[in-house]
Amino acid sequence: MSYTSPLDLLDDALDALLSEPLSPLGAAELAERACHLEQAAARLDAARCAALARASTAPESPGVMSELGYRNTEQFVAHRSKAEPRSIRSASRLGRWLADFSALAAAFNNGNLSRSHLEELRKLDSERSRHALVRDQQLLIDTAASCDFTDFKSAVAYWSNAADPDGKLPREQVAATGLWYRRHGDGAVSGRFSFDPLTAQAFAGAVEAESQSLFRADAEIGKLRYPAKRDAEALHSLVLRGANSTSAAQVTPLINIVMSEAVAENLLQRIDDPSMPPIEVRYGDHDRRCEFIDGTPIHPNLALAALAVARLRRVVLGADGKPIEASVTSRGFPPWMKHLLLIEARGRCRAPGCDAPFPWLQADHVRPYVSGGPTKLSNGQILCDPHNKWKGARVY
Repeated sequence: MSYTSPLDLLDDALDALLSEPLSPLGAAELAERACHLEQAAARLDAARCAALARASTAPESPGVMSELGYRNTEQFVAHRSKAEPRSIRSASRLGRWLADFSALAAAFNNGNLSRSHLEELRKLDSERSRHALVRDQQLLIDTAASCDFTDFKSAVAYWSNAADPDGKLPREQVAATGLWYRRHGDGAVSGRFSFDPLTAQAFAGAVEAESQSLFRADAEIGKLRYPAKRDAEALHSLVLRGANSTSAAQVTPLINIVMSEAVAENLLQRIDDPSMPPIEVRYGDHDRRCEFIDGTPIHPNLALAALAVARLRRVVLGADGKPIEASVTSRGFPPWMKHLLLIEARGRCRAPGCDAPFPWLQADHVRPYVSGGPTKLSNGQILCDPHNKWKGARVY
């Protein structure tokens, strides 16, 4: 009996799949096929990572690769497959990392986790979090199955903050804050910077708002600038505006933090009694929230610095996480009401699968105002500008 390897069967299956005509399929069927292929691609990626990891760690690998004229397995695969070397090295590292996480590896093999999920988790692996990461593998797998990828990243960030109760990471981030730049001989300047989350939130908010102003101005005259160039010019504009300001007062950035009363009380109590254990923040628990208004989690210890000088606004949420009702008579949602809707939406467009950036978000009427929809919280939602315009253009 002849033997057909699984790789040969895979090639045959791919040949059949790619030769099948797509024209008879409708849009919904094609979209479902794409979903199935995404899961299949994740499983194939799992096999690729495992093969690379096993090949690179095999005892005979250094000698075999040297005889073939290659420094290591990754170099051999990159050359023979004509693939991008960094991608090969990254896949090999991920495969080796998974050797310590059997449940995550099994979920990867089954298509229940993608490489993107695992890369997010691998970034959080440290001396502080390794034990918790091994312990909570199934919890993280279940989290990935219950939400989309953007929510998964937020949930994992919450998990990371809970796994670092003493706040060592925030202290490291504050200590690493700095700006380095270099003047070149031709007058150009290049550099890098690193900000802690509070400083980064103020910085990113200011740059994104200024960049959106430039984007709207460009749209009016039909001008096109790449986002990176527009952001650079936005930063330049902000710096010049600050340098030319005649006011001697120090500017205080506006940073909105959504923190539950339980978390705030625990922080303040721990000032008087440092031996009190920190409260555990959780993504899915409204009484354990601690995040920026755009939904980005922030470690409670870092938020404490802002709490000392903050102006507090009390927001009461119902059991479903929605703010308690309020309404106004104007067509547009006032800023305070938009803030409440942003808190409910956790800084995301409510259109499924949308990952529009925070500056694009708008407060929108679920039932249009022109059709009698009231300007009240129960009739409000957060949509990005493209989805808001698309909604208005739909024919009902």
